[in-house]
Amino acid sequence: MNNPIDGRQDRTEERTSASFMRLFGQMMMLPFTVFVQGMELFIKTIQGMQRATDEGMNVMVGGTTQIPGDAPGPSDLTSSTTSSVTDGVTKDGAETIHKERRIMDKDLHDDMLKLVRYKILFVKREHEHAFPEREDLVSDNMDGSAFTAWKTAEFIQQLKRGETRIPTKWKDKGYPKDEHRHNGNLTGLPDEDKKYLRVYYEVLERYPREKFKYEEQQIRVLEEIRDKLPAGSTDPVGTTS
Repeated sequence: MNNPIDGRQDRTEERTSASFMRLFGQMMMLPFTVFVQGMELFIKTIQGMQRATDEGMNVMVGGTTQIPGDAPGPSDLTSSTTSSVTDGVTKDGAETIHKERRIMDKDLHDDMLKLVRYKILFVKREHEHAFPEREDLVSDNMDGSAFTAWKTAEFIQQLKRGETRIPTKWKDKGYPKDEHRHNGNLTGLPDEDKKYLRVYYEVLERYPREKFKYEEQQIRVLEEIRDKLPAGSTDPVGTTS
């Protein structure tokens, strides 16, 4: 049985060859300059006809036609992906979230005035709680352990004043016992549970401290000594003349 596709291909090639010969014969009659230009056109025509022939054959056999130059290359895909991420929306419409990770400043080792934000945390299992955030100005040169010990001791002292509300989670579980609560406020923590206290902190800003005015303080001290001397005394150590 004859293949209809092969027959069509033969007829297409015959028509293509006849067209080439007629076009080439006409171009030979032209001047040289026009001939050169015609040759360029002739080559482009050949390429176009060849491409059309190939595409026709692909269509007849059920293939897909890919127009040269339309296929995205690796660089195109990369730039497209980069653009999508930069715009904050991916190709399928899913929103992307860009988060800037900020490094916390926890360095207290300097003599500047430091604005510190901190929280007291209680990390006992099933009783975890973060107490309200606070801020303080720290002028001392210290490390993180010293700051933690300072604020932990300060928090325990503040509990004794009975001004800290008992967390709702603690109330539901009956924690702590009655000896550490009063009118819904904390008055302390069991000694064995104080080890669960932690301190979260970060330095928000630093400020230069005012210079120590040594001369003015020295004059003020001498004036205080003078005011305490007996009348008629001129000896700065307090002896009478």
